[in-house]
Amino acid sequence: MTDILIVWSVLCSVFIGFPSLYHLYMRRVASRPWRLKTDKTYSPPITILVPTYNEADVIELKLDNLSKLRYPRNLTQIILIDSDSKDKTLERILEFSEKHPEINIKLVKEKERRGKSKALNLALKYATGEVIVVSDADCFLFPDILAKSLPYLADKTVGAIVGREVILNPNRTWVTKNEALYRDLMSGIRFGESKFYATIIFEGGFSAYKRAFLEEFDSETGCDDTGTALSVVQKNARTILIPEATFFTAFPTTWKGKIVIKMRRASQLVQVWTKCLIHLLKNRLVLPKRIAISEIFLHIFNPLIFVSLTFATFLLFLQYPIFLLGFLCIFLIPKTRNLFLETSQNNVILLGALVSLILKRRFVIWNKADESRQELTRDLLESHNLL
Repeated sequence: MTDILIVWSVLCSVFIGFPSLYHLYMRRVASRPWRLKTDKTYSPPITILVPTYNEADVIELKLDNLSKLRYPRNLTQIILIDSDSKDKTLERILEFSEKHPEINIKLVKEKERRGKSKALNLALKYATGEVIVVSDADCFLFPDILAKSLPYLADKTVGAIVGREVILNPNRTWVTKNEALYRDLMSGIRFGESKFYATIIFEGGFSAYKRAFLEEFDSETGCDDTGTALSVVQKNARTILIPEATFFTAFPTTWKGKIVIKMRRASQLVQVWTKCLIHLLKNRLVLPKRIAISEIFLHIFNPLIFVSLTFATFLLFLQYPIFLLGFLCIFLIPKTRNLFLETSQNNVILLGALVSLILKRRFVIWNKADESRQELTRDLLESHNLL
């Protein structure tokens, strides 16, 4: 056995083995019962924050969806924070508000677009709720999502919760199919982390924070959701995923549209996990080491291993062409092929985010996924009982 084969075997074992073992472990942890004191009668005053920027195509659908929430209206405040939209977003909001005076809707306007985190922090100044809910304009909620999720916040150890994202168009193209597969795998890990202690990978579709643990949304990393979840954990509160609290959104059908979303998200996650690494080295990280070290490895070190593995694989094929034939056999199995392509793509994007961080260059903040919004129609939402 030559040196290159030994090196390749070690790199491959680490690159594939560690994520696989962590996934299996968290799947096992996810099967454990919750150790929480939930209360189905917990009904605090809430404020729902909806950040908007050029949302004319979807904002009426969003408001219609929010109006269907089964929660006391006298306990519900909705704040729409608009970041200087150039289309008819404001007109649509005002029209809806006039038609539905029974709904407590407040519109806050920014004079310029400064990023989602700063927009949310401005809206937070007008919030009156004990629980702050964030929901993006292109994400839609089941009417009973609050009834299913808020009882978990009744536990004094829980500071924030997040819902599980479901793609409305999973079978449209190979892009959406691969993404649905990837999301399912990641949800299993995040649910296990929640049962173990906490997951800080939050999303803007549906998340809820106890005001007592929320001073402001994270603007340091530009990651309003995951960065904010980390700050809640650092206050010794748990942040957990509630699988039954599902929210729905469409996903881009083209690879280009997908990459736009992935690049932005990767940039944010790399910054947050780098921040966790710094806290860990200074012995200031509250998040359990078993979760933190694993996620830091997956987001920061595994992409670097991927580069080394790619180079070693190239050298291996040159020396042992038979391995190339075996490698090509992977592509004959659809699920294995899709998982390989998704894993490779994600590590390349994470590597790009690492380089961007080192060079102190950020991707465009809050870059809208216009392609996915085109997928959202009233008929599609009605077919999923969201309107």
